[in-house]
Amino acid sequence: MHAQIVYPMVFYVFYVFALALYNFRTRVGAAKSGQIQFKYFRAMTGTDIPERVIVVGRHYDHQFELPMLFFTGCCAFMAIGRANELTVIFAWAFIVTRLLHSYVHLGSNNVRQRFSAFAASWLMVLLLWGQLGILAYINS
Repeated sequence: MHAQIVYPMVFYVFYVFALALYNFRTRVGAAKSGQIQFKYFRAMTGTDIPERVIVVGRHYDHQFELPMLFFTGCCAFMAIGRANELTVIFAWAFIVTRLLHSYVHLGSNNVRQRFSAFAASWLMVLLLWGQLGILAYINS
């Protein structure tokens, strides 16, 4: 069962790559349409930046914050060889909550809904790490 923990991680890496492409397309589209000047990309600063460029860019950047705790937790489970069915459920639940977060953030951007999805993502990471801590304690 501990090999099953790899699949949510692989899925998420490809998902982040898709977000990177979307971020790139959004920025290039805004530059080509004249909404922003190419010099904006030197330091990513300026005024009158379209909200969509900011939202998509920030959303992509956020994939390197909380998800890093997810990845390190999954790798820790792999290292100790103790992932079980519950571990895999927490991992896939994290993925679902992140997809929901993306759907809201890149769609309606309703702050309350986005926060709920974000909080659910945190809960899944805490459950994953809580299980890891309990298993490590039991095996010590």
